[in-house]
Amino acid sequence: MRLLLNLLLFTFIVSCKNPKIKTKTHDKFTKDYVSIPSPSTKDNFSYYKKEFKQILELHPEISLYPPLHPDLAYNKNYVGFVSETGKDEYFTIYAYLLKEKNKGRNSKRLRKKLIDAFLKVNYVHALYKRGGSGFSHQKPRIAAYAEFNIYNYINRDTNLNKSKKFYKRKAKYIETLINNMEKGILKLVNMPEYAKKGMLKEIRTEISQLEKLIQSDFLLESVKDFEQKYYNYDNTDLLW
Repeated sequence: MRLLLNLLLFTFIVSCKNPKIKTKTHDKFTKDYVSIPSPSTKDNFSYYKKEFKQILELHPEISLYPPLHPDLAYNKNYVGFVSETGKDEYFTIYAYLLKEKNKGRNSKRLRKKLIDAFLKVNYVHALYKRGGSGFSHQKPRIAAYAEFNIYNYINRDTNLNKSKKFYKRKAKYIETLINNMEKGILKLVNMPEYAKKGMLKEIRTEISQLEKLIQSDFLLESVKDFEQKYYNYDNTDLLW
């Protein structure tokens, strides 16, 4: 019993000394701190309330409404969040604050669909480029990109229905994505043919899952914009 009490006391002391601890708890306010969840990673950033208030005072751009795009907001004022991990943290706070305002129609359902689709795009390209820390850092930022898309959805005359040309447009996007991946993989000079075939097969499987996640014109346009903006690189950089 004494050992257990000592362990609990040690854990409490460590937590108090490290306000930005990651937890697995849900979004909550307690007497002393606020816990900010990341819907796209299932991790939390925790702050003392006084510290979080100071962040908001130093970063008025992070909570503007109408919001700035998260990239613009971060580039406008990234003081205190200079590192890649700091940027992840900034985007998590941005997503949390905008989510509190995005209470419109279908927002909860759309949030999950966007995050799942963006994560799938990120994973497909991680396979294509054979990993890299950038893909890991992209995951917490996806929540912010999704939230900005939800804001646009709520505040413009659109819906989650399918147009007459939806399936044709989606098929064209998926086909183009696969073709681009195939061209890049075939250019790899130091990979045997059997490995290329295995890599392409795995990527095709993931893209097939992405195709199922795209269920409306709005989701299709959101995914296309996200993929083309953050993963638009020349296939020639794969020649090694």
